[in-house]
Amino acid sequence: MRRQNPRHLRICVPDLSDPRIAEAPVSMRLPTVWRALWCLVFLTGLVVVSVLYTLGWTREDGLKIFRPGIGSGTWLDWKSGVSDEVESVEAQLPEGLHPIEFLMSQAGKHFDALIATETTTLHHAAAQYRKKRGRHPPPGFEAWYAYAVESGAVVIESFWDQIYEDLKPFWGVDPVVLRKQTHAFSPKISIRNGEVEGSTNNAYEKLDIWVDMLRTLAKHPQIKLPDADIPVNVNDEPAMLVPWEMLDTVVSIARPMMLKPEDIISDYRGLKDIEELTANLTFDPEWLGPRLTHPASHLGPRPFWSLVRPACPPGSAARKTHVFNDIWDPEGETSEAHSAAALLPTELPGEGLRGYRKSFANAVDACQQPNLQGLHSAFVSPNSMSVTQKLFPLFGDGKLAMSSEILIPGAKEWNLSIASSDSPDTPWDKRVNKLLWRGPTTQSRDSARYWQHFQRERFVSMLNATHVEIAEASIHSGNESTVGVGYASNFRLLPANEYHINSLTQGQLAEWVNGWADAAFTDQRCGRESEKDCAYLNKYFTADIQEVIQDEDTKYAAIVDGDSGDDGSELIRHLRHGRVTLRASIHRKWYDSRLVHWLHFIPMDNTFVDLYGIMEYYLGTNVSDEAKEFPHAVGEVQKHEHHFKTPAVDSEESFREHEHIRREEDNRNDTAKKIAEASREWAKKVLRREDVLVYVYRLLLEYARILDDRRERMGWVEDLKGE
Repeated sequence: MRRQNPRHLRICVPDLSDPRIAEAPVSMRLPTVWRALWCLVFLTGLVVVSVLYTLGWTREDGLKIFRPGIGSGTWLDWKSGVSDEVESVEAQLPEGLHPIEFLMSQAGKHFDALIATETTTLHHAAAQYRKKRGRHPPPGFEAWYAYAVESGAVVIESFWDQIYEDLKPFWGVDPVVLRKQTHAFSPKISIRNGEVEGSTNNAYEKLDIWVDMLRTLAKHPQIKLPDADIPVNVNDEPAMLVPWEMLDTVVSIARPMMLKPEDIISDYRGLKDIEELTANLTFDPEWLGPRLTHPASHLGPRPFWSLVRPACPPGSAARKTHVFNDIWDPEGETSEAHSAAALLPTELPGEGLRGYRKSFANAVDACQQPNLQGLHSAFVSPNSMSVTQKLFPLFGDGKLAMSSEILIPGAKEWNLSIASSDSPDTPWDKRVNKLLWRGPTTQSRDSARYWQHFQRERFVSMLNATHVEIAEASIHSGNESTVGVGYASNFRLLPANEYHINSLTQGQLAEWVNGWADAAFTDQRCGRESEKDCAYLNKYFTADIQEVIQDEDTKYAAIVDGDSGDDGSELIRHLRHGRVTLRASIHRKWYDSRLVHWLHFIPMDNTFVDLYGIMEYYLGTNVSDEAKEFPHAVGEVQKHEHHFKTPAVDSEESFREHEHIRREEDNRNDTAKKIAEASREWAKKVLRREDVLVYVYRLLLEYARILDDRRERMGWVEDLKGE
């Protein structure tokens, strides 16, 4: 084979020693100069492409967002908003099968697949870790596994997905910077040589309870906690909203590495030099409050959503929708388009299966639901707004889908885990066929102005027969802005009855709701500092706790975010007592990867548009004579006749008519009982006091590794030695 002349490979570099070039006139040399410039551009482009190709997989991961949901993590592409699996669910729905029945069937299959991944040996657990995480387990993994087994914990690797999602960005931050930030922050929890201490300038109940939780773990004779400083968010609201582009940059830098066993270090260095490292150091997270403080043409309120939106991924609905600034107009001039009633859906939610949530992770994600900026108290009027856009380790008991806190079991969840749960449950057949909800009104900074935008008030209105009666009558009004709107103007019925609620078709929705709903406020104070009931709420609601049915005797319960978020303990309590629990939330919790929606709880849309459809599926359509007795809206609405017709689609009408007949005969009490039993049994296996400690132990091992300068070389590899 003829050897190619190396000179021929010099595509972009001319040989200036060539006499043909040296002797050529200037006019002939110019093309060579231009050629060199073009080649320089080409080589620069080639380098850029090579770098992007090398980092391509990390960038691709950056364009996706993790969603823990059905017991295992899935990555969903933001271009479509749903995964291929989710998109195919609609096509899989058999003709004539109710969507809820199908979703429950799918949940059962997912649960079977989940428990099939349980590990029963240390080596198997380590292998599963490496397969899922792409690096070796942290030092101390053997002790962690021994503690988990001793505690009777179910060891399924996906149970700890949230830990790795929370910690992933910090692999792209210099560990020296992390150690400085965490040590300089207050309040925090410090661990040194197995001793746990809280550090703060003020007294915080949350901090004290978390310290107690970690001390309980540290007292175990076989446990040696690594040294670490743990900054904590003692507020009820999320406190860290890092712009997505900034977060994506650090995530792109981080890469899992799996070094050879002989190159692995199996211990933690500790924080012996931390005082010297942080001498005279201060760290300012630059907290942003509810008002603009920097010079601007218009100084006014700072909408919480203005910080949420940049933290959402490009292509998400939140980024495509502007901030509804007029909701927070200083003069109170909110446009009609952004009133609570106008922001509520008038058709089935797009992210559901015929209107029912097929993914709890999607339901929680406010980035996909920009109207929630005007329909949830956490966005409309948070009680204590203090948010940073800086990235640093900050632990908290709840987070939004787009916020960057590190989740830790909540203080109330820990207290609940200590309490005894051995009291016998009331047998299912002796329980009351009611949906019970009790709680205070939303305590925000400006409840008088915004209460119609709050989710708790909306939920109670939807379970108030008088309010429902007015909404039912307004379906037939000719005014588009008031069609289906309730008495308090904070909820609305779908104008075309897309959920095919039989009682609405028959003009008995209010009576039907009154037969099973038991919701009321425990107090109606105007704010946390007020001891008086609010006159503006007294017109619509009555706080009466004298006739509350003991929740242990009810079949159904609901968890609805409060102004401070769902603290998590209520859900665990309901699951332990074997209730069919409806859950609506914008907050993620540490245990979400352990629960399977539609098997252990019922996911609900944050607007509650699916509430009546869910309850009709399980309870049926029967209206008792007693349910017809309630304060009717005399003088508020004229007597009306109902002539509602469902959309004229023959196959759909046929299916729904058959379904209505079936509901009269079978209220699916047995199906509800199965959910209640499944939730109780599973909660007693994976939501115990011991499970809280196992989660925290694993979290601390991973967190301490990230703080160490040698983190890429640290791990547990005893199972690989000798192979």
